[in-house]
Amino acid sequence: MILNKRIIREFKENKIKYIGLILLIILSSMALVAFSNSADCVIQIGEKIAKENNLQDGEFQVKFKLDNFTLQKIHDVGVTVDENFYIDYSINNDKTLRLFKERKNLNKLSIVNGKNFSSDIDTNMDIILDEHFASVNKYSINHTLELNNSPYTVIGYGVAPDYSLVIKKITDSNASPENFGIGFISSNNFNKFNNNITYNYSFKLNGFSSEKFKNILRKNASLISFLNSKDNHRISGYIDDNLTNKKVGIILGVVLIIMISFIISVSIINTIDQESAIIGTLYSLGYLKNELLYHFLILPLILVSIGSVVGTFLGFLLARPLIVTSTEYYSLPYIPTIYTPSLLILGILVPILIVVIVNTYILSKRLNSSPLQLLRNEKKQAKMNTITIRHFSFITKFRLRQFLREYKSNLILLFGIIISTFLLIFGLGTNSAVKTYIQNITTENKFQYNYILNLPIEITENNDVEKTTVTSLSIFYEDLGQNIDLTFQGIKENSKFYNFNIKNSDPGIYISNNIHNKLGLNIGDTMFLKDTSNNKIYNLKVAGIVDYSTGLYVFMNREQMNLLLDKSKSYFNSYLSSKKLNINDKYIASLVTKESLIKSCENMTASMSDAILLVIIFASIMFVITMYLLLKLIIDKNTYSISLLKVLGYTQKELNKLYLGSSFYVVLVSALVAIPLCANITKALWPNLTSDLQTYMPISLTGYDYLFMFIIIFTSYYISLYFLKRHLYSIPMTEALKNRD
Repeated sequence: MILNKRIIREFKENKIKYIGLILLIILSSMALVAFSNSADCVIQIGEKIAKENNLQDGEFQVKFKLDNFTLQKIHDVGVTVDENFYIDYSINNDKTLRLFKERKNLNKLSIVNGKNFSSDIDTNMDIILDEHFASVNKYSINHTLELNNSPYTVIGYGVAPDYSLVIKKITDSNASPENFGIGFISSNNFNKFNNNITYNYSFKLNGFSSEKFKNILRKNASLISFLNSKDNHRISGYIDDNLTNKKVGIILGVVLIIMISFIISVSIINTIDQESAIIGTLYSLGYLKNELLYHFLILPLILVSIGSVVGTFLGFLLARPLIVTSTEYYSLPYIPTIYTPSLLILGILVPILIVVIVNTYILSKRLNSSPLQLLRNEKKQAKMNTITIRHFSFITKFRLRQFLREYKSNLILLFGIIISTFLLIFGLGTNSAVKTYIQNITTENKFQYNYILNLPIEITENNDVEKTTVTSLSIFYEDLGQNIDLTFQGIKENSKFYNFNIKNSDPGIYISNNIHNKLGLNIGDTMFLKDTSNNKIYNLKVAGIVDYSTGLYVFMNREQMNLLLDKSKSYFNSYLSSKKLNINDKYIASLVTKESLIKSCENMTASMSDAILLVIIFASIMFVITMYLLLKLIIDKNTYSISLLKVLGYTQKELNKLYLGSSFYVVLVSALVAIPLCANITKALWPNLTSDLQTYMPISLTGYDYLFMFIIIFTSYYISLYFLKRHLYSIPMTEALKNRD
């Protein structure tokens, strides 16, 4: 069609506008592909390697090693069990290395650096370490590590599929490689340690029922805990995290594309209005509506095709640093980048389809006018234009009228600012949430050491030490569709280590505000807490909510809790202490220090810093491009009026006031609406976005965060304004001298 020759001219005349649109499309496709591709790579490769290494179906822990009779019963039902015993060995009193025997059947290692054990493993003093623990603590390959008064040579770094998140306790929320890691030695060397052995077993069900298997263990062994792999955060944590990232990336990309589609449609409608007489003439000459619709869709299709192809390519490149972010936090083998055809559909075809559908619908309505209406440039008068404005100066009335006339563009601008602000708040809020969590640990944890014991070893209880009873119970979490573990802790009356008191006569349970916020439980609600080792369910009513934000804790008076658990009144299995206690390592099941909790959170902050910076940069670019494009559309729509005012002698400064002066207030109002709106939306979505965390980090924005957001928004505005003033200045006076009917 000869009419299509004007497409190149249209692009050249408005190349900055169209380049801006291409950049927005690139950003949206890049977000879609980068987050989806990185998540797919990590999950698919992680699951593939886990399968190759024979990942367990679950694990259980018992007080004593299984006897032959119990092992035979397990064998008879077709379940495979593998010893996964470990020793928690203390290094320099500030690090714990969890030592395992070499693995030959279940949960086999992947070597990421160095070498695996040789055939003469039993005669060599070799050890394979978790890569993150080794890297942070500078245990290089061939480094000699003193363990149990014997030198061990680090021969390699390995990752285990059952410890993709290397945490000491299953209820821990963050990895802390400075303080905790895992290592593997030969069975012969393992048996030389005199430390207390934890009798942990891995199992493969091979089609047998998990519940029936648990019942066998309960009847024939002293079962402490039983955990299916799907409920094990150490195994599935990286999957949950990456699925969340993928969902956020897809939603962000699609919303951006819809916004871009509306910007394109507003731009084309402005062109139709400016060339209304020409279009009416074309109708009169026999051109059909569909031909003109096709003509006006060609340029947007070219733009979105270029933007989506480039964005998809850049998305694949950006996926690599996102993958690295996952492998820097989770203990995973090298994850290669994989390219799937579905991502080409997602990154290229989805943007094209959205733009075509939105613009076809909007432009069809505008092209429904009759040839006579188009020749006369007749438009349905907007209700906003009928509003009477009095009692203001000419410039103020002009600005108000201009604002009302361009309300559609202003609404799209508001929408764009809301999307960009949401990204900004998400980035700043994540950073603030972790900092607040660290601050809560510092202020709320009055104890320095928390000793979990294998046996209730008595020491002299004084003002620096308190006995507690602690166990782990699970509750079904709807957002994840699986059980999560809660720490159930019994404390003494008038405990010095907590800011609240539970009397000896009080049988009620008190939940931490973390549980209240994460699970939505309130006073009077009933909690169904399950003891997986004994297959007991406790139906307990919430008596109160206490101010404790360090983890998912349920508190009860210790004496009352002991009665509930069928223990003696004086039973305990934990010490809280202000000072380090002299307890033999063989009696300690685990040790948690205040310092290690803080360091683990600081590690998480460091691992997220690059992603947060990327989000802030992404949001800032969106602010500049969105503001420029939409405000430029307003100027383009009024080109004739601006040119006429120049002929009449209006100065550049006066024109800036008339056509750009109101934009400051539009952006200001948009910011005042967007910031609190997005803050509330983010807070509402936050529990779902952080559902995979084994804690709750409340999002909290400080005054400095809000100030920073205003600075970003208005810095972006003034950058856009600079280019808009140049564009306004470039409009020639000759535009007003053209023939206008």
